[in-house]
Amino acid sequence: IPRGGRQVTLLSVIAIIVAGLALTLTSILLVRTFVPRKLRGREQKRGIVFAFCGVIYALVVGFVLAFALQGYQQAESDAAIEADSVTSLSRSATLFDAESRDHIGHELICYARSVVNQEWPAMRSGDSSELTVAASDRLFHSFGSLGSTHSNDAALSGSLDRIREMDEARASRLIKSDQQLPAMFWVFMIGGGLLLIGYSTILSGRESFFGQILFIMPVSLLLLCSVYLVVVFEQPFKGPNAIKPAAMEVALESVDRFVPDPRADRPCP
Repeated sequence: IPRGGRQVTLLSVIAIIVAGLALTLTSILLVRTFVPRKLRGREQKRGIVFAFCGVIYALVVGFVLAFALQGYQQAESDAAIEADSVTSLSRSATLFDAESRDHIGHELICYARSVVNQEWPAMRSGDSSELTVAASDRLFHSFGSLGSTHSNDAALSGSLDRIREMDEARASRLIKSDQQLPAMFWVFMIGGGLLLIGYSTILSGRESFFGQILFIMPVSLLLLCSVYLVVVFEQPFKGPNAIKPAAMEVALESVDRFVPDPRADRPCP
């Protein structure tokens, strides 16, 4: 894990522990204030209800977490496919004449730069970059214009397929940058978790203050960890654990080295 990632993880762990302790103490205070002592305690029927509710809650949270994790992994995969397409297109460009090669190489550099410098920051707010759209269009037209002289060329056909893959991966990446879980999932996770914490506080209501903390704290921490993980995976391009444009940065370096474009440092249109 990079040093910055370790710091973020450590701060997140500390924040979760502090929030879990605060949530536990608040629950104990509320139960001791508003629930009569005779209604507290671990009766057999109450334990069965608590176990049943805990299992249902765990199943739903597990389903939500798996859904969010799948979206996060798909976003990483889309970013990798897009970057791989850029690298492959730079290799395909060398199969054409020198002028076409340098022109396509320049368009690939412009596209990769716009993704890294403009579109990636814009995705934090769920937006895209007009510069990236324009660079993608120019790249498509650059390969399309070769059709008049390379109509039956296998290299051109493969390049067009790669452009299609790149556009599809980018579109999927943009969708993932603005995806949100239905509000009812959040209501269930947070509301259900608070109910479990309150119920566990009632079950331990006749124990000592320290004993209650030991009984309730794990429930609070599991609730907060579940919500935190869903938040992280639901928004793969936002927050301290956001996916970075590392794959596209590597692709940009590869294009710079592989395609000797004398116009590479020229500002992109």
